[in-house]
Amino acid sequence: MTAYIAGYVLFVTVWFICLIKSLRGKQKTAEVIICGGILGVSVLVGSLLIAHVKVPSFILACQVWLEPIGMRLLNH
Repeated sequence: MTAYIAGYVLFVTVWFICLIKSLRGKQKTAEVIICGGILGVSVLVGSLLIAHVKVPSFILACQVWLEPIGMRLLNH
């Protein structure tokens, strides 16, 4: 199990380094920061899923944010 997690983290790290090199050459610093955050979260969640840890659903958080917007749109 540990080898799978280490392999996953290594793969994502190498992918991120290649992405950084590509975006830094184009002077896209904001995109590098956003991609770093997304890949950091994906490494964390992916590692937990590989380890068979029960990860809470993100649906409720999205529903709390998006439901009032949808209700306003439907009322108009």
